[in-house]
Amino acid sequence: MSKRRVLAVSSDLDTLRRMIAALERAGAEADAVVSVDAIAADEIPHRYVFAATTGNVADLEPLYAKLRERAHVCVVAPNASLTQLTQYLRDPRVNHVIVGDELDNGVFVTAQKLLTGDIFGIEKYVPEATPVHYVRLRDFAGRGQAIQTILDFAEASRMRRQVRNSIGSVCEELLMNALYDAPVDEHGRQVFAEIDPHDRTGVPSPRPVSIRYAATDTHFVVAVRDRFGRLAKNTIVAYIEKCIHSPTQIDRKTYGAGLGLYLVANAAASYIVNVAYGVATEVVCSFDRGAKTPLRQVGMFVHPGNADKLRQGPVPQRFANNEDL
Repeated sequence: MSKRRVLAVSSDLDTLRRMIAALERAGAEADAVVSVDAIAADEIPHRYVFAATTGNVADLEPLYAKLRERAHVCVVAPNASLTQLTQYLRDPRVNHVIVGDELDNGVFVTAQKLLTGDIFGIEKYVPEATPVHYVRLRDFAGRGQAIQTILDFAEASRMRRQVRNSIGSVCEELLMNALYDAPVDEHGRQVFAEIDPHDRTGVPSPRPVSIRYAATDTHFVVAVRDRFGRLAKNTIVAYIEKCIHSPTQIDRKTYGAGLGLYLVANAAASYIVNVAYGVATEVVCSFDRGAKTPLRQVGMFVHPGNADKLRQGPVPQRFANNEDL
């Protein structure tokens, strides 16, 4: 079987070399250029493009002009704030951003998942043979028990208290989203939309939720999976941006799962979403053992089956002053 050709773009030769090495390790055949201007064609033929920036979101504008409509872009940046991460992700073709020291492993795992189509699994984010633990639940009581089990394991794994606090907060948000925001009926309507959040806790989710977790020498990783597969990238980006720009308006009752997405993005070191429409959504988050660092890897992987149905998801209302997100 011939290797899939991908494009690597970087004006920094060391970054370009590292990107090519990671792409080839993932099984790709990499075409490399130091600038989009070096590409004579009006349209870049590659479906998968790995493009490095200097840290300026505007660096990518010449690239966008030459991309195919269905291209998939992974941005590699030396640094990026949460605001910059969402700015990159606004373009529907940019589905992955890798920051700083995550370059080598981040490009490798991202390319491997894109090329093979095998997008699910926490195992891709931990060293081979790392023990992965599993809890299955479907109600609020099970959620509490699962979080306590994970926090006990994190303490036994010698994770710092601050890290354990972040792990607990993220698990709480992801499990609540999976239990009560993800479920939809046969018509695509949210099952719990008309039920007060306080009353939801007494009702089991119609399908079970699972959470996997593992500890390594450098990270703690959790993955929460629902059985509905409806989370769209534009929903994630819109809610995070809404919360970034409207700090005084953040309210649990108003934002629901949207606030949870923002809190997770602020607490984790990486935030990966894997979705197969109508089948499952899996959110994988990692946490550093050391001091907390800003989010440095985001990714949205969508299984090609019914992928078009995930091109647009629900978003929050515009700001109070009617400005767009």
